[in-house]
Amino acid sequence: MRTALIAGAVGVLVAGCAGQQQAGPGSSGDALKGRVFVSQTVTEKGKPRPLADGTQIQFEITDKGELQLRAGCNHMSGPADTGNARLAVASLTQTEMGCDKVRLDQDQWLADIVEAKPNWELTGDTLKLKTADTEIVFGAKQATQLEGPTWVTTTVVESDIARPAQVPAWLTFNSGTVLVTTRCNTVEGSYQATSETIIFRDLKSTGGSCPEADAITPILDGEFNYKINNESLSLTHASGRGLQLRVGTVDGNLAGKQFVSDDGTKLTFENGQLTATVGCNDMTGTVIADEGKLVVQSLGKTRKACEPEVMDREDRLTEFLKSVPDFGFNDAGFTLSSGQTTMMFKAQ
Repeated sequence: MRTALIAGAVGVLVAGCAGQQQAGPGSSGDALKGRVFVSQTVTEKGKPRPLADGTQIQFEITDKGELQLRAGCNHMSGPADTGNARLAVASLTQTEMGCDKVRLDQDQWLADIVEAKPNWELTGDTLKLKTADTEIVFGAKQATQLEGPTWVTTTVVESDIARPAQVPAWLTFNSGTVLVTTRCNTVEGSYQATSETIIFRDLKSTGGSCPEADAITPILDGEFNYKINNESLSLTHASGRGLQLRVGTVDGNLAGKQFVSDDGTKLTFENGQLTATVGCNDMTGTVIADEGKLVVQSLGKTRKACEPEVMDREDRLTEFLKSVPDFGFNDAGFTLSSGQTTMMFKAQ
């Protein structure tokens, strides 16, 4: 069976929880529904099979019986039959994202496994997916929290009419402060959240007028119901307006690595944080890097006394990183570009 491609499609994953259950031959697969699993180990022909750097496999059967699958690049989905402890997907489709060859090959490897109708076995929070040559062991994924991730807008809802967000905005929630970053401005305000509702107050721009920020801030005013489904967040106001967002991630080619430019600027990506230095102070902030943009928020700085020239370079780097630069990879390394400035880095 040939895997179909859907350009630019975005899947919504549904998180849930279930009790400690065992499922084997003869099971209908209901024990899988509404749960999300992430890979722990992969074995192929009796030997460990390493995944692409910075990636893991995420597996879900939704409450409606649809497989949702990710392996670091594209999103795969399709109606799933899990009867008799076998996974059968009649029509597996996937998005068509521009990723490096290693992750594209990994996507195809995983699609081939799914299309081979593997056996599955669930014991408590451990799921095993098996073919004749391959075994993937998954563990249940922990629920995503409101605070912690950087949320990326995907959909704007006005008067109950949903439309794709024309330009992205990135939101973080931290101890009562909400920070909204766009490509031309930053907006900050306060929020108060319970387990089901969130109240936004006093959102104000830190700079001048910005069309991208001006399109978001009027929406985030007052009390909203919110719901987190795995890596998706919905905000819904009584008037019908709202936002839908997803968790942003660090590109697998960056996660856990350090890069250096010809002038000695170092960037280190670790556990959702970016640390940058030109040789004196460290600048550290939260970071995501997906869909071609590097988004750095809450960029703090140590207070060492440096040479004036060095401190000037630090200030320029700070403004550059806050500008939401484009990122990309080529044969020479990793590049960041914003306005007339391009910086090139090589992995250390």
